[in-house]
Amino acid sequence: MNPAIDPGAARAAAQWLVRLHAGPLTAAEQQAFQAWRAGDPAHETAWQRAELVCSTLASVPPALRQAADGAPQPPQRRAVLYGLAGLIAAGPALWLASQSEPWQAWRAGIRTARGEIRHMNLPDGTQLVLNTDTAIDVRFDDGARLVALHAGEIHVATAHDGAVPARPFLVRSSNGAVRALGTHFSVRHLGSVLAPRTQVSVSEGAVEIQPSQASGGARRVGAGQQGSFDDRAVSALAPLAPHAAGWLQGVLIAERMPLGEVLDHVARYRYGVLRCDPALAAMPVDGIFQLNDPDNILLLLQRSLPIRLVRRTRYWISVEAV
Repeated sequence: MNPAIDPGAARAAAQWLVRLHAGPLTAAEQQAFQAWRAGDPAHETAWQRAELVCSTLASVPPALRQAADGAPQPPQRRAVLYGLAGLIAAGPALWLASQSEPWQAWRAGIRTARGEIRHMNLPDGTQLVLNTDTAIDVRFDDGARLVALHAGEIHVATAHDGAVPARPFLVRSSNGAVRALGTHFSVRHLGSVLAPRTQVSVSEGAVEIQPSQASGGARRVGAGQQGSFDDRAVSALAPLAPHAAGWLQGVLIAERMPLGEVLDHVARYRYGVLRCDPALAAMPVDGIFQLNDPDNILLLLQRSLPIRLVRRTRYWISVEAV
């Protein structure tokens, strides 16, 4: 069971979290922070819970996370502090359990851990690859071959269905359904719990996208195209991003890729918070990186670029200029 957290200690831990997120502590602040942690066992317990919240910030409501990132003004800051204090007191498990889609992901029959990539075959011969931190359920019946994507990303290489009549192959997300038309394609959850969005990338064949609340018909996406959709509509289509499927071989291939984008990819494969100085986000990066060792990717970037890694806690790394 999670230990009870003193509300006052939770509020103080939330204040320290926001302060740490704003920039390096001064020497006096560092001394005050350590003195606060050592001053009462309840403070250290609250801070350990705060670090756990840091490690699961991807599941925190986006408005709260964005407000914490943006040096909020006093009224907004108070709301952020109350929200963070509530998460620290209750624990990330309460947030997960209180939201339907994360709870479905938690209960999913097939899951990958953070940093894990798994290959599997379905009963009809379809090949499935699950990317990091992915949760799915598979259901085959007389009417359809269905993969429910609750979180993360999958790549599908469909096989011919031996049933008569042939059953459609569907990937269903919280936004709607993607129907395979003899194809290789990827489906990824984007957005947030409060504003979910689904991305579809097609490498061979074609798919049809049907948003759950769209008034018109399905939208076709052909080979070499990608797009995204919410409950109501499909975005404009665009060419596939170069080397987008590199993760299938466990690598990130960067060719003049902005550092901020590289770090966004790396963050998906490690626990905790990974922040980048906005002034560095556009710095171009070239290289081939092994996704099974995201911390080594950060060290390689530090060795090859004029950047440094600032570790504020074991879960919190900021990338800053040298």
